[in-house]
Amino acid sequence: MKKILFFGPDKDQNEAFSEWLKGENYPIKSTDNFEQIVPFLSEEKYDILILDIDSPEIREHLLDLCRIIKKDPRFSKLPISVITYKKNTRIITSSIEAGVDNFMFKPFETDSFLSRLETMFKQIELKSKGKKVLDLNQINYLINLTGEATREDFFLLSSVIFNKLIIDKVAGIIGEPIILIMVKRLVNIVGEDYRFVKEVRFKNGKIFLDKVDQASPEVPVEKLVMAFRDYLHGFLQLVLSLTSNILMDR
Repeated sequence: MKKILFFGPDKDQNEAFSEWLKGENYPIKSTDNFEQIVPFLSEEKYDILILDIDSPEIREHLLDLCRIIKKDPRFSKLPISVITYKKNTRIITSSIEAGVDNFMFKPFETDSFLSRLETMFKQIELKSKGKKVLDLNQINYLINLTGEATREDFFLLSSVIFNKLIIDKVAGIIGEPIILIMVKRLVNIVGEDYRFVKEVRFKNGKIFLDKVDQASPEVPVEKLVMAFRDYLHGFLQLVLSLTSNILMDR
C-alpha cells in the first residue's frame, strides 16, 4: 500500500484530488485543517505527506508543522512533499530548511504528477533498504530555478540545495575530512573557468558561498548558475567515485 496524507486549504478541491488519486489506486486521506495533520499521523501510518502551501495565510504554520514533524522521532523519516503555483525561491528555500523533501509545481499534467509520485515511492523503498538517495532530477530542476532569482536569492537557495539536499545526506557516509578534500579539489578544477568559485568554503559540516558573493559583484546570475551547476555536478561525480552506498536517482 502507498498511503498518502494530503492537506489542502480548499475542501472541495481536496475531495476532487483524493477521488482522482484513489482512482489511480493510491489510498489517500485529506484534510483542510492543518491542526489535524499530527493527530492523523499519530493514529495511522502514512507513507507520504503532501501539503498544498499556496495560501499565504497558513504557509508559515505549515512550515512550522514540517519542522515539528521532522524533529519528532515517530515521523522524522516521513517524506514531505509540497505542491504550489509559486516558483518563488524564498518559499522553496524556507521549505527545504523546514525539512520538505520534494516539490511539485502547478499547473502539472496528471501523468507527470503520477510519475513524480511513483519516483518518491521508489525512493522510499530504497531508503527502507538502508540506501541514501540523492534525487538528481529535483536537484537539477531547483538549480535551474536559481537562474530566475535575484543575486541574493540565488545564494540563499544555492546554499540550501547544497547543504540540505546533498551534504546532509552524504556526510554520514563519506565523512567531513573527505568532503573538505573534495571541495578543495573542485575549487581548483572549476575555478579555472570561474575564478570566483575559488572562494567556496566548507566549515563545520556546511558549504558557505558568502565569499563567492563578495568576489563576484559584477558577475550576472546566469554565469553564477553555470558555475554552480558545474561545481555541483563535479561534486556528485566525486561522490559516485567514492561510494556505492549513495544512489543518484535520475
